[in-house]
Amino acid sequence: MPLTIGQVATAADVNVQTIRYYESPNLKSLTYADKDGQIIGFGGLAVREMPHRFKIDGRTLYTWCAWDSLFIPVILGAEAEVESPAPGSAVRISLRVAPDGVERIQPRSAVMSFLLPSAETFQADALKAMAAFCHFIFFFPDSHSATEWTKTHPDTTVISVSDAFELGRRMVAARWSPALIKG
Repeated sequence: MPLTIGQVATAADVNVQTIRYYESPNLKSLTYADKDGQIIGFGGLAVREMPHRFKIDGRTLYTWCAWDSLFIPVILGAEAEVESPAPGSAVRISLRVAPDGVERIQPRSAVMSFLLPSAETFQADALKAMAAFCHFIFFFPDSHSATEWTKTHPDTTVISVSDAFELGRRMVAARWSPALIKG
């Protein structure tokens, strides 16, 4: 369900001015709003339909990109069922992701594309580079199809799903919740 800024303030038990204070460009880049300004997504998770379906605790939500579906279970401490389309294909990749790793992936040969923007790209406009990030992060049924796709998408590479999970787990530990990460 979309939320207004007022509803977010009420849920967080703070005043609207406090919420508005946190509308910095970096935080705003993590917020996804509809045309009416209602918040329909935050930090990679959305209520509006997107290509990457994310089922958790009996609810169907969506992630902004394939990578989000790997680290959001770490943040939430819960398992998720994920289904995601491979670009340029009718193939759908399905996964069960737990807070401590990927428990199931179909097909087993699936990999992920990942964006590694050049220093020049990132320095030119860091927020634009971050906003475009999800347009390059997808699951593929195998490394061959992923490699073919990345050939036409500069600054992208192919990584294993388990490496992408670990990268996400470490990002969560470094940025938000070290207490969530064990070991």
